[in-house]
Amino acid sequence: MRCGNRSKRFVSLFLLGVLAFFNIEILANAKGYDDTGLSSCELSIGVSNWLPYQSISDSGVAAGKQVKLVKQIAKVAGCKLNFKRVKFVDGLAEMKAGKTDMQMNASHSFEREKYSYFSIPYRKEFLLLYSTPKYAEICQTASLEELIRKGFKLGLQYHLVYGPELTKIQKDPELNSKIIYTNNNVQHVELVEENNLDGVVDDPVVVSYRSALDGTGKALQSCPIVVSSSPISLIFSKKSVSPEVVKRFNQAIKTVQNTQKYQRDWSW
Repeated sequence: MRCGNRSKRFVSLFLLGVLAFFNIEILANAKGYDDTGLSSCELSIGVSNWLPYQSISDSGVAAGKQVKLVKQIAKVAGCKLNFKRVKFVDGLAEMKAGKTDMQMNASHSFEREKYSYFSIPYRKEFLLLYSTPKYAEICQTASLEELIRKGFKLGLQYHLVYGPELTKIQKDPELNSKIIYTNNNVQHVELVEENNLDGVVDDPVVVSYRSALDGTGKALQSCPIVVSSSPISLIFSKKSVSPEVVKRFNQAIKTVQNTQKYQRDWSW
């Protein structure tokens, strides 16, 4: 009888354990957990055309060096990304309204911090000053501020952050009035070719890509002026994304940065 009682007690405890296990599973599924143990996560992300880093077709197919990196980070974070075609500045406005969840390639600013969470940096941005032949010799020794004071017509895009030195120049009303602002870098190319700009600030990889593709970068020469060498983050809407999801991306960034592929492709 004693053995029978023990057997019944064991079976009862086992059944209770099984029920508890399934209850946990049901609760986990109800809370939106996937088979990795992470809560389900699906985010919309804005993408503009900026080859070779990123591009997106009319049908929403995203490609490019940076897109591949962000996809890898999202996969490690256990999140699905839905890419949508939107200019970076318009994407920021959509994030502010909670209509787009995130964007890549974001420099930190206190204004953006009001409506966005920033991930830890996932790569470093390197921006150089490029000049037409007219200022090619002068820019070898002059500072960026000196060039602008001498009449250098610098082209920048609206609402982008170019690093501390240029931000300081932009805050000076006199100097800022001499800067020519455009909506995108395609307009920069057109203005340079029409001799309406003396120079632009851009990524060396992008300039080299344009030169190899259609020769549009050949009218510009690099100056020994590093405008920015700064960390770049993913940026998330405070209206539609929780801090917990941002933490998952932060951990995923650390994981990806420790891979050999990342060290080979992005460590500069």
